[in-house]
Amino acid sequence: MDKNVPRSLCQVVQWAQENCSVTASRAVLSRLLRFAGYSYKRMRVSCSHKRDKVLFDFFKTEIQELKKMEDEGEIDLYSFDEMGVNLSPVVPYGWQKVGKTHRLSSIPSSNHTVVGFVNRKCDFHGFRVDGAATAETTVACINDFVDQIEKKTVVLIDNASIHKAIFVREKMVEWAGKGLFLQFIPAYSPELNFIERLWLEFKHRWLSKPNYFDSIEELTKAIDDVIRRIGTKYRINFE
Repeated sequence: MDKNVPRSLCQVVQWAQENCSVTASRAVLSRLLRFAGYSYKRMRVSCSHKRDKVLFDFFKTEIQELKKMEDEGEIDLYSFDEMGVNLSPVVPYGWQKVGKTHRLSSIPSSNHTVVGFVNRKCDFHGFRVDGAATAETTVACINDFVDQIEKKTVVLIDNASIHKAIFVREKMVEWAGKGLFLQFIPAYSPELNFIERLWLEFKHRWLSKPNYFDSIEELTKAIDDVIRRIGTKYRINFE
């Protein structure tokens, strides 16, 4: 399908009639699309059209070089970010019996933020913060992490305002003196920050139960349990 052709089958039927003089039912179109390798699934919101492609490609190459340096034992490479979690369900689709709708409880709640560092071996250093993360949160987490590094360490980090605040920048020289260097990736380039894959697994697979969570206390306990078990029970192959 051309990217300009509507994705709704009803709109495609109308488009085909108006532009190709072809009349076909939705059922026929659905079978044709499946035969052509298409499937009906949720689309993802993306801001990739806003990024600088030249800069993105440059940093993609640079990160490959950093990975090579890590493989040769010259540095340790980590990815850093944070993820918000609350009691609002995050799974909009699932298998359900025909004629019945499974309902997920949505309970107003305060927000938790999980902040963490992870390397390609899935060694995870994580923290749970009540409420939203701030520049002070970023500094506190890096201060804790920098005392644990054993060699020159490069940390991939995005351009969120809480990462580039003056309060954070003022600490970068101190961290560099201890062997930790922040490598800011280009805007709108989450693919370059491999911890994003961990957040996806964390929220949609590891932090899950059939009826979701009934209270903020239950959610908090589950978050802490996942944080403790990343790298043992919960792992990702980043290669």
